Amino acid sequence: MAIQLRYRSPTGETRPWTLKEIIQGKPINRPTHPMLVHFPIAFYFGALALDIMSRVATFPSAPLAATWAILGALAATVGAATTGLADWATIRRGSRAKALANRHLLLQLTVAAVFVVVLALRWGDRHRPEANVLWIVLEAIAVAILIVAADLGGRLVYWIGMRVGSETTTPGGSV
Repeated sequence: MAIQLRYRSPTGETRPWTLKEIIQGKPINRPTHPMLVHFPIAFYFGALALDIMSRVATFPSAPLAATWAILGALAATVGAATTGLADWATIRRGSRAKALANRHLLLQLTVAAVFVVVLALRWGDRHRPEANVLWIVLEAIAVAILIVAADLGGRLVYWIGMRVGSETTTPGGSV
């Protein structure tokens, strides 16, 4: 994977990459959003699994581990959201892709907000040997929303072709 230090247009003109293009991964000729979304998804699922395990098995450190997983998920969400917003900004207004991306964005923000609430609720009791049932219920709701939101992101790529093919290499491309 070669890093392109400057953008070269088809006419031969060169210019520095814009911040948006760098965030989108254009200098490495790879979209960055898909590279980063796996981390918050895995951490959110992991937090729910750890909390459930604390209730069905003897795993007294699971709630604390889940708390750290949520913190990791929220930190990873910042990277995924930043790269996603850079891609979102290039989608043509009024298009089917923009409507789908708006729903995807709204649901992902909802997931992050629910997990922020869960983190606030659990923080003082994070060392308990069993997760609070309320935490598990809220996490399960957020993970269900996450599944729908991830599906919408997949539709953007696999049905509409967002950031697939030659559009990856051209700056300012819009769908």
